[in-house]
Amino acid sequence: MVNTQQGTEEKILEAAKKVFHRKGYEGARMQEIADEAEINKALLHYYFRSKENLFEAVFKDAFFKLMGRAKTVFLSDKPLKEKIQEFLSHYLDVLSENSYIPWFILNGMYERPDVLKVIFEKAEINPLQLMERLRNQIQDEYGSEVNPFHIWLNVLSLSIFPVVAKPLIRELFQITEEGYQQILEQRKTEVPRFITNALKGYEENS
Repeated sequence: MVNTQQGTEEKILEAAKKVFHRKGYEGARMQEIADEAEINKALLHYYFRSKENLFEAVFKDAFFKLMGRAKTVFLSDKPLKEKIQEFLSHYLDVLSENSYIPWFILNGMYERPDVLKVIFEKAEINPLQLMERLRNQIQDEYGSEVNPFHIWLNVLSLSIFPVVAKPLIRELFQITEEGYQQILEQRKTEVPRFITNALKGYEENS
């Protein structure tokens, strides 16, 4: 019975991912999700009660696949370059296997920012604490007063864009799938190198 329930929930979540990705929160309808999951609407309501609960469940799943290790990595005592490289390695692997995640999270943040706040609270992730830890580490390792928010934004933007722009990149530069995957693999070392070299530049010019 437990396995059956788990299987039904997973089926519903997979269907909801597709519908929310296509329509967003406001455009999605419970009946459409039920149809995608090939179940009746009553069963859908039995498992998740409301569209809001279902969206939170899907958003939470996507968020933790992408960001679940950020807290552990960035609160560790490893050098900053190693932290960025470890995070990116996990981050790009997840994105390459779940290409819907960036679009889903971006759309979700616009449509339901309250859900993201709840997820942060449930995961006991304190963004201000992470930023302060990053600020202190940059000061200790590079002797620079740098706003850590920009470092964090650089890490995310330098890794999100190659994934969401994959069709454009492959078409524009005539890159094969194998070549594209090699580029993603290279970014696991290139991005940390780029950011830490930039921080060294801050130190030299301070």
